[in-house]
Amino acid sequence: QGRAPKQKLVDDLWIVGAGPATHFPMTLIWWALLAMFVALCGEVEISPAWQHIVPFSSTISPCMDTAGLATQCFHSWFGYLTHAFMVQAIQLNVMLFLFNVFFPMYPMDGAKLIVCSLQLFCGASARCSAKVLVYTSVPLAVLFIGNSFFGMKGGGGLQPGITMYMGIMCLAESYKIYKLMKDERLYTHPLFELARSSTREVDDGNGIARRLNPSDRDDVERAGGGGVPASARAPAVTSMELKPFSGSGRALGGEGATSASASSAADVGAAGGMTLGSAAGPSKEASAAGGGAGGRAAWLASVELGQAERTKTVRQLEEERIALQKLERERLTGRP
Repeated sequence: QGRAPKQKLVDDLWIVGAGPATHFPMTLIWWALLAMFVALCGEVEISPAWQHIVPFSSTISPCMDTAGLATQCFHSWFGYLTHAFMVQAIQLNVMLFLFNVFFPMYPMDGAKLIVCSLQLFCGASARCSAKVLVYTSVPLAVLFIGNSFFGMKGGGGLQPGITMYMGIMCLAESYKIYKLMKDERLYTHPLFELARSSTREVDDGNGIARRLNPSDRDDVERAGGGGVPASARAPAVTSMELKPFSGSGRALGGEGATSASASSAADVGAAGGMTLGSAAGPSKEASAAGGGAGGRAAWLASVELGQAERTKTVRQLEEERIALQKLERERLTGRP
């Protein structure tokens, strides 16, 4: 939780690589035991221990002589079976390592190693890696199933059934990935979370900005971009053009100024105890009247009054409120 998709791929690569890597110490331990056993059985004609590490190499199988007449053979079943057990342990670890690493059939470790390496080291997109995974896993799964049918004809025991099960499981997993790829939802698979970026680029007319990606689909790959996914570029945002003073009002120097608006602005300036909300009144009246020098002077006076109101301290506003309450009481009672 909380990890970036690329960091998850790195962690998956370490985990997947740790599985095949465990065969190295196990092979080394069994090889050391076999080497000591071969040294103890000096007269028995058997292959050196190192030859069993080499895959598909021809080795000498020991013989068994319970009568004790042949010195180059084992004289007891214990020695014969112990040697065979160690040889099988070495060969099993070697073959499992080769199968897991060099047999890219999902969900085996080899397919996961290829997918993680393609995205991390080769710069391939998640969609390209998914195609490689499907196109390599399906033929190998069909090969496994066909081989199991031939094995059943010869009475191969349990091995053909295991082989068929692995092939069918691979086909099922490959179909799931293929379906996600067609639905453009590869990012929901743990191996292909890079198919969808968490942010996208938006051109708002003033430059490129990055926003969260709300889409529930994979990113669109860049055409001819070598498999590198695009950064989920969104279409340009269309913004309205701002045109100040484009309304249908009157100009400040127009005709029709009234002396009433100028006198009201002068009265307001003389009062000096007006609040900010009431200061907007003369401004509106003056701008509505919109005439001559008187209207302009009234408008400027209202602007200065509003500026003065905005710069007052809390104490000044409180004193003005008390003074207004006192004047209101005197007006109602008729005495100072």
